[in-house]
Amino acid sequence: MRNKNLLIGTLVLGLIALAVVRLTREAPKTEAGKQPLVAAALLDGAKSLTIKANNKSVTVEKSADGWTVKEKLSLPADVENRLLPLIRGLQKANNFGQLTANPKRLEKLGLADTTLTLVGPDGKPTTIQFGKPTEDGLGASARLAGQEFAVRTDFSGYLEGDPLSWVDLTLFSAKPAEIKSIGFEWKDGKAAFSRKELGTLFEGKEGPAIEDIVATLATVRAADAVALDDKDAAKAVRSAVVKLTLFDGASATLTFAKLAGTSPNDPGKVFVRVEHSDPKHKVNATTKKAAFVAPAWLAEQVPGSLADFKKGLQQPAAEPTAPTIQIPGPAPAIITSPEIKVK
Repeated sequence: MRNKNLLIGTLVLGLIALAVVRLTREAPKTEAGKQPLVAAALLDGAKSLTIKANNKSVTVEKSADGWTVKEKLSLPADVENRLLPLIRGLQKANNFGQLTANPKRLEKLGLADTTLTLVGPDGKPTTIQFGKPTEDGLGASARLAGQEFAVRTDFSGYLEGDPLSWVDLTLFSAKPAEIKSIGFEWKDGKAAFSRKELGTLFEGKEGPAIEDIVATLATVRAADAVALDDKDAAKAVRSAVVKLTLFDGASATLTFAKLAGTSPNDPGKVFVRVEHSDPKHKVNATTKKAAFVAPAWLAEQVPGSLADFKKGLQQPAAEPTAPTIQIPGPAPAIITSPEIKVK
């Protein structure tokens, strides 16, 4: 009996050892079957990329002036927040081999909904269709052009087909403390304010209001861009010109033009044009390509006239009121001392 138990124990240990050996041998096969989803040479020398997703399409092209968005007036692309993250994601992405060739399963993966086409240095396009994530959560399923099967990938990047989301809409950016002075010009007058030195605040009764305006205009980012001959942009009437001068001597001039709405519930549009004192600043070239629509919150911070500016200064800031706490139950009785008479 003892020998029998010993034999069984030996067999169990042998099976465990065999399983460990098989797992150890199979693991490298998975790594060995892994290969880059996109060749490094294609990504390094890409001339353009086209994304079709969410029923929209965008093409980002490389030119002598950098990356531009074809469908949006060839305006500069948002390289930092859009292009680089996508390229880095593709550089890290791997192809782990075939996922399925079953037509029914391929249809469920939704591979026709999102495509990425890269044009390499040789001018030849390479198209990849991306579908739903794989069941094991590795990453997106994909199908390379010309293949009748889907592959497993670890790509998890987001593909956006809206051209506007690819445009770099930042027209001017500086730290509020770097702005030395601000000047306003309206139809009914002018006003100018300046800091005494770097690190100080604007003085006078207008100081706090000017600080708020400077903080808002330190970064000017448009909400949209339209053609220079856009009808709405042509009909917009200039409402204010604001000049920001930095301590380093550079300056930016912001021109706001407003188009009234066509109905009481239509707020209309406000266009903003930015011109920089440095001829080489990118915004000077950008404003020659398009007219930019200012976001509503930005336009609201800029007074449309000298009268509006003065009126804003006269309005006192609302003081916060303590919340009233309602205590359930009957009203409390008033207790008075004998010396106090309540009339």
